Amino acid sequence: MSSYRYEYQAGVSNWSRALGDIQDAWSRRLLWTDMAFREFKGKYRGATFGAFWLTLTTAMTAIGLGVLYGYLFGRPLAEHLPYVTCAILSWGLITGFVNSGCAVFVGNANTFKEFPLPSALFAFKLALSQMIAFSYRSIVLVIMLLIFSKSLTPLALLSVVGFLLLVWIGFWSSLALGVINARYRDFGQLVSAFMTFAFFLTPIFWLPDRLNEYAVYLNFNPFFHMIEVIRGPIMGHDNLALHFGFVAAFAVIAPAIGIFVYGKLSHRLAYWC
Repeated sequence: MSSYRYEYQAGVSNWSRALGDIQDAWSRRLLWTDMAFREFKGKYRGATFGAFWLTLTTAMTAIGLGVLYGYLFGRPLAEHLPYVTCAILSWGLITGFVNSGCAVFVGNANTFKEFPLPSALFAFKLALSQMIAFSYRSIVLVIMLLIFSKSLTPLALLSVVGFLLLVWIGFWSSLALGVINARYRDFGQLVSAFMTFAFFLTPIFWLPDRLNEYAVYLNFNPFFHMIEVIRGPIMGHDNLALHFGFVAAFAVIAPAIGIFVYGKLSHRLAYWC
Protein backbone atom coordinates (compact mmCIF):
# COMPACT_ATOMS: atom_id res chain seq x y z
CA MET A 1 0.00 0.00 0.00
CA SER A 2 1.35 3.38 -0.96
CA SER A 3 2.47 5.76 1.76
CA TYR A 4 1.87 8.77 -0.47
CA ARG A 5 -1.13 10.86 0.56
CA TYR A 6 -2.98 13.20 -1.77
CA GLU A 7 -3.70 16.52 -0.15
CA TYR A 8 -6.30 18.85 -1.55
CA GLN A 9 -5.42 22.47 -0.82
CA ALA A 10 -8.69 24.37 -0.68
CA GLY A 11 -6.96 27.74 -0.79
CA VAL A 12 -5.40 27.10 -4.20
CA SER A 13 -7.53 27.47 -7.34
CA ASN A 14 -7.81 24.57 -9.75
CA TRP A 15 -6.17 26.64 -12.47
CA SER A 16 -3.13 27.51 -10.34
CA ARG A 17 -2.86 23.89 -9.27
CA ALA A 18 -3.03 22.68 -12.89
CA LEU A 19 -0.45 25.19 -14.15
CA GLY A 20 1.82 24.31 -11.25
CA ASP A 21 1.42 20.64 -12.14
CA ILE A 22 2.47 21.32 -15.76
CA GLN A 23 5.45 23.40 -14.65
CA ASP A 24 6.49 20.72 -12.19
CA ALA A 25 6.22 18.09 -14.93
CA TRP A 26 8.38 20.16 -17.29
CA SER A 27 11.03 20.59 -14.60
CA ARG A 28 11.29 16.78 -14.41
CA ARG A 29 12.04 16.39 -18.15
CA LEU A 30 15.00 14.11 -17.44
CA LEU A 31 12.60 11.73 -15.72
CA TRP A 32 9.92 11.59 -18.42
CA THR A 33 12.56 11.44 -21.13
CA ASP A 34 14.07 8.37 -19.49
CA MET A 35 10.60 6.88 -18.95
CA ALA A 36 9.65 7.43 -22.61
CA PHE A 37 12.78 5.74 -23.97
CA ARG A 38 12.53 2.84 -21.52
CA GLU A 39 8.85 2.28 -22.32
CA PHE A 40 9.52 2.48 -26.06
CA LYS A 41 12.33 -0.06 -25.84
CA GLY A 42 10.21 -2.30 -23.62
CA LYS A 43 7.47 -2.55 -26.25
CA TYR A 44 9.84 -4.23 -28.68
CA ARG A 45 12.04 -6.18 -26.29
CA GLY A 46 12.65 -9.66 -27.70
CA ALA A 47 11.47 -8.77 -31.22
CA THR A 48 13.96 -9.57 -33.97
CA PHE A 49 13.58 -6.23 -35.72
CA GLY A 50 12.89 -4.29 -32.55
CA ALA A 51 11.39 -0.84 -33.07
CA PHE A 52 12.02 -1.16 -36.80
CA TRP A 53 8.71 -3.03 -36.92
CA LEU A 54 7.25 0.47 -36.96
CA THR A 55 9.25 1.17 -40.10
CA LEU A 56 8.25 -2.10 -41.75
CA THR A 57 4.57 -1.68 -40.89
CA THR A 58 4.58 1.85 -42.27
CA ALA A 59 6.32 0.67 -45.43
CA MET A 60 3.82 -2.12 -46.03
CA THR A 61 0.84 0.18 -45.46
CA ALA A 62 2.22 2.94 -47.67
CA ILE A 63 3.21 0.56 -50.48
CA GLY A 64 -0.11 -1.29 -50.34
CA LEU A 65 -2.26 1.84 -50.46
CA GLY A 66 0.09 3.70 -52.79
CA VAL A 67 0.30 0.97 -55.43
CA LEU A 68 -3.39 0.05 -55.34
CA TYR A 69 -4.84 3.55 -55.46
CA GLY A 70 -2.09 4.84 -57.72
CA TYR A 71 -3.21 2.22 -60.24
CA LEU A 72 -6.92 3.02 -59.72
CA PHE A 73 -6.35 6.76 -60.13
CA GLY A 74 -3.88 6.36 -62.99
CA ARG A 75 -1.07 8.16 -61.18
CA PRO A 76 2.61 7.24 -61.56
CA LEU A 77 4.12 5.49 -58.54
CA ALA A 78 6.90 8.08 -58.38
CA GLU A 79 4.26 10.62 -57.39
CA HIS A 80 1.66 8.59 -55.55
CA LEU A 81 3.89 6.54 -53.24
CA PRO A 82 5.59 9.60 -51.63
CA TYR A 83 2.15 11.27 -51.50
CA VAL A 84 0.64 8.38 -49.55
CA THR A 85 3.73 7.88 -47.39
CA CYS A 86 3.70 11.50 -46.20
CA ALA A 87 0.03 11.16 -45.30
CA ILE A 88 0.57 7.88 -43.44
CA LEU A 89 3.32 9.53 -41.38
CA SER A 90 1.13 12.50 -40.53
CA TRP A 91 -1.92 10.37 -39.79
CA GLY A 92 0.13 8.06 -37.55
CA LEU A 93 1.27 11.07 -35.53
CA ILE A 94 -2.27 12.47 -35.26
CA THR A 95 -3.93 9.20 -34.28
CA GLY A 96 -1.08 8.39 -31.90
CA PHE A 97 -1.79 11.56 -29.94
CA VAL A 98 -5.56 11.15 -30.10
CA ASN A 99 -5.87 7.46 -29.20
CA SER A 100 -2.96 7.33 -26.75
CA GLY A 101 -4.00 10.72 -25.37
CA CYS A 102 -7.33 9.28 -24.27
CA ALA A 103 -5.48 6.64 -22.24
CA VAL A 104 -2.64 8.84 -21.00
CA PHE A 105 -3.91 9.00 -17.40
CA VAL A 106 -5.92 5.79 -17.19
CA GLY A 107 -2.97 3.82 -18.56
CA ASN A 108 -0.56 5.34 -16.04
CA ALA A 109 -2.92 5.38 -13.06
CA ASN A 110 -0.91 2.91 -11.00
CA THR A 111 2.24 5.00 -11.37
CA PHE A 112 0.92 8.43 -10.45
CA LYS A 113 -1.22 6.99 -7.63
CA GLU A 114 1.78 5.21 -6.12
CA PHE A 115 4.33 8.03 -6.52
CA PRO A 116 4.04 11.78 -5.95
CA LEU A 117 4.40 12.70 -9.63
CA PRO A 118 2.63 15.51 -11.49
CA SER A 119 -0.04 14.07 -13.77
CA ALA A 120 1.06 16.22 -16.73
CA LEU A 121 4.37 14.35 -16.71
CA PHE A 122 2.64 11.51 -18.57
CA ALA A 123 1.46 13.88 -21.30
CA PHE A 124 5.06 15.00 -21.81
CA LYS A 125 6.14 11.38 -21.92
CA LEU A 126 3.47 10.66 -24.53
CA ALA A 127 4.62 13.56 -26.70
CA LEU A 128 8.21 12.32 -26.68
CA SER A 129 7.10 8.74 -27.40
CA GLN A 130 5.16 9.92 -30.44
CA MET A 131 8.18 11.86 -31.68
CA ILE A 132 10.36 8.76 -31.34
CA ALA A 133 7.80 6.63 -33.21
CA PHE A 134 7.56 9.27 -35.94
CA SER A 135 11.34 9.20 -36.43
CA TYR A 136 11.22 5.45 -37.13
CA ARG A 137 8.29 5.82 -39.53
CA SER A 138 9.97 8.69 -41.37
CA ILE A 139 12.74 6.33 -42.52
CA VAL A 140 10.23 5.01 -45.07
CA LEU A 141 9.70 8.49 -46.53
CA VAL A 142 13.44 9.11 -46.81
CA ILE A 143 13.86 5.84 -48.71
CA MET A 144 10.92 6.68 -51.00
CA LEU A 145 12.37 10.08 -51.83
CA LEU A 146 15.77 8.54 -52.61
CA ILE A 147 14.33 5.72 -54.76
CA PHE A 148 12.22 8.07 -56.87
CA SER A 149 14.84 10.85 -56.87
CA LYS A 150 12.26 13.32 -55.61
CA SER A 151 13.81 16.77 -55.67
CA LEU A 152 13.09 18.94 -52.64
CA THR A 153 13.03 22.71 -52.49
CA PRO A 154 13.96 24.83 -49.44
CA LEU A 155 10.21 25.10 -48.90
CA ALA A 156 10.24 21.45 -47.78
CA LEU A 157 11.78 22.60 -44.48
CA LEU A 158 8.33 23.91 -43.58
CA SER A 159 7.40 20.27 -42.94
CA VAL A 160 9.53 20.45 -39.79
CA VAL A 161 7.49 23.44 -38.64
CA GLY A 162 4.32 21.51 -39.43
CA PHE A 163 5.58 18.54 -37.43
CA LEU A 164 6.34 20.70 -34.40
CA LEU A 165 2.91 22.34 -34.62
CA LEU A 166 1.25 18.91 -34.57
CA VAL A 167 3.32 17.84 -31.55
CA TRP A 168 2.36 21.05 -29.75
CA ILE A 169 -1.33 20.53 -30.51
CA GLY A 170 -1.08 16.85 -29.60
CA PHE A 171 0.38 17.57 -26.17
CA TRP A 172 -2.35 19.98 -25.13
CA SER A 173 -5.07 17.83 -26.68
CA SER A 174 -3.87 14.79 -24.72
CA LEU A 175 -4.37 16.68 -21.45
CA ALA A 176 -8.02 17.32 -22.29
CA LEU A 177 -8.71 13.92 -23.87
CA GLY A 178 -7.03 12.07 -21.02
CA VAL A 179 -9.10 13.81 -18.35
CA ILE A 180 -12.39 13.32 -20.22
CA ASN A 181 -11.68 9.63 -20.83
CA ALA A 182 -10.74 9.13 -17.18
CA ARG A 183 -14.24 10.31 -16.26
CA TYR A 184 -16.14 8.67 -19.12
CA ARG A 185 -14.44 5.43 -20.16
CA ASP A 186 -16.59 5.02 -23.29
CA PHE A 187 -15.16 8.27 -24.61
CA GLY A 188 -11.94 6.62 -25.79
CA GLN A 189 -13.86 3.99 -27.76
CA LEU A 190 -15.98 6.70 -29.35
CA VAL A 191 -12.91 8.70 -30.35
CA SER A 192 -11.22 5.61 -31.81
CA ALA A 193 -14.31 4.84 -33.91
CA PHE A 194 -14.48 8.46 -35.07
CA MET A 195 -10.81 8.44 -36.14
CA THR A 196 -11.43 5.33 -38.25
CA PHE A 197 -14.34 7.13 -39.92
CA ALA A 198 -12.24 10.28 -40.43
CA PHE A 199 -9.48 8.23 -42.10
CA PHE A 200 -11.72 7.59 -45.11
CA LEU A 201 -12.97 11.19 -45.25
CA THR A 202 -9.43 12.59 -45.38
CA PRO A 203 -7.34 12.58 -48.59
CA ILE A 204 -4.68 10.19 -47.39
CA PHE A 205 -4.62 7.67 -50.24
CA TRP A 206 -7.03 9.48 -52.57
CA LEU A 207 -6.74 12.87 -54.25
CA PRO A 208 -8.75 15.98 -53.33
CA ASP A 209 -9.55 16.65 -56.99
CA ARG A 210 -11.50 13.37 -57.12
CA LEU A 211 -14.30 15.27 -55.37
CA ASN A 212 -14.52 17.71 -58.29
CA GLU A 213 -16.64 20.73 -57.26
CA TYR A 214 -17.09 19.30 -53.76
CA ALA A 215 -13.35 19.49 -53.04
CA VAL A 216 -13.90 22.90 -51.41
CA TYR A 217 -15.61 21.15 -48.49
CA LEU A 218 -12.30 19.54 -47.55
CA ASN A 219 -11.35 22.87 -46.02
CA PHE A 220 -13.78 22.04 -43.20
CA ASN A 221 -11.84 18.87 -42.41
CA PRO A 222 -9.17 19.78 -39.82
CA PHE A 223 -7.25 16.57 -40.44
CA PHE A 224 -6.74 17.56 -44.08
CA HIS A 225 -4.93 20.73 -43.00
CA MET A 226 -2.90 18.85 -40.40
CA ILE A 227 -1.71 16.34 -42.97
CA GLU A 228 -0.88 19.04 -45.51
CA VAL A 229 1.43 20.98 -43.17
CA ILE A 230 3.79 18.01 -43.44
CA ARG A 231 2.93 16.63 -46.89
CA GLY A 232 2.35 19.91 -48.70
CA PRO A 233 5.88 21.38 -48.46
CA ILE A 234 7.50 18.06 -49.43
CA MET A 235 5.20 17.41 -52.40
CA GLY A 236 5.15 21.06 -53.52
CA HIS A 237 1.39 21.52 -53.05
CA ASP A 238 -0.45 24.82 -53.26
CA ASN A 239 -2.46 26.61 -50.54
CA LEU A 240 0.25 26.14 -47.91
CA ALA A 241 -0.69 29.48 -46.35
CA LEU A 242 -4.25 28.24 -45.81
CA HIS A 243 -3.12 24.94 -44.27
CA PHE A 244 -0.53 26.51 -42.00
CA GLY A 245 -2.90 29.31 -41.05
CA PHE A 246 -5.55 26.82 -39.93
CA VAL A 247 -3.11 24.65 -37.98
CA ALA A 248 -1.44 27.71 -36.40
CA ALA A 249 -4.87 28.95 -35.26
CA PHE A 250 -5.59 25.54 -33.75
CA ALA A 251 -2.17 25.63 -32.07
CA VAL A 252 -3.38 28.74 -30.24
CA ILE A 253 -6.78 27.25 -29.35
CA ALA A 254 -5.46 23.84 -28.21
CA PRO A 255 -3.59 25.16 -25.12
CA ALA A 256 -6.67 27.12 -24.07
CA ILE A 257 -8.85 24.01 -24.32
CA GLY A 258 -6.22 21.81 -22.68
CA ILE A 259 -5.67 24.17 -19.75
CA PHE A 260 -9.41 24.73 -19.30
CA VAL A 261 -10.31 21.02 -19.11
CA TYR A 262 -7.19 20.00 -17.22
CA GLY A 263 -7.47 22.91 -14.82
CA LYS A 264 -11.13 22.26 -14.10
CA LEU A 265 -10.98 18.49 -13.63
CA SER A 266 -7.41 17.22 -13.17
CA HIS A 267 -7.63 17.27 -9.35
CA ARG A 268 -10.18 14.42 -9.62
CA LEU A 269 -7.90 12.09 -11.60
CA ALA A 270 -6.79 10.19 -8.50
CA TYR A 271 -10.41 9.23 -7.84
CA TRP A 272 -11.43 8.47 -11.43
CA CYS A 273 -8.42 6.36 -12.45
